[in-house]
Amino acid sequence: MKGTIIMAHQFVVNATIQGISLADFHRLASDTTLHEAVCKRIPGENLEILESKKAGDIYTLKRAYNLEVNLPDIAKKLLKDAFRLKRTDVSDLSKMTSEVTLDPNLPLKAHCQRQVTGDDSQIQFQLEWSVKVNVPLIGGMLEKHAESEIRRFSQLEIGIVEDELRKNLTV
Repeated sequence: MKGTIIMAHQFVVNATIQGISLADFHRLASDTTLHEAVCKRIPGENLEILESKKAGDIYTLKRAYNLEVNLPDIAKKLLKDAFRLKRTDVSDLSKMTSEVTLDPNLPLKAHCQRQVTGDDSQIQFQLEWSVKVNVPLIGGMLEKHAESEIRRFSQLEIGIVEDELRKNLTV
């Protein structure tokens, strides 16, 4: 299966946004500008949108950016693009599912199956992550650290998604 990571650390991130219907989300998510607006607000530097295209119900968004990590400025300068991340989201807008692949400049592989469900009063996100760090002896510890960072960035992103959805509902 494409994107499957063997013997990986796995975890699930769940989130709910109240006050936005699944129908409204579906309508707004069909507009690529919403996805690009969210992407531009994710904490990081040197964002490049490499691809943003919609073919029928399939939307592909590829981007690269330097992660905003907690390091002293001198370390960031020395490491420059060490934390550069390429991220690809391939979304099926009719099924409200996505495959997310993270491709960092590190010995890490991360893949997510994302699903959005809901009703007339709320939407729910379920992100099923698999993370594998290919570093002998400390890979498991690094996978748990990667999980905490992915959880943190997922919550930030869902907050940005909520804000962008609410902005677009009032327009």
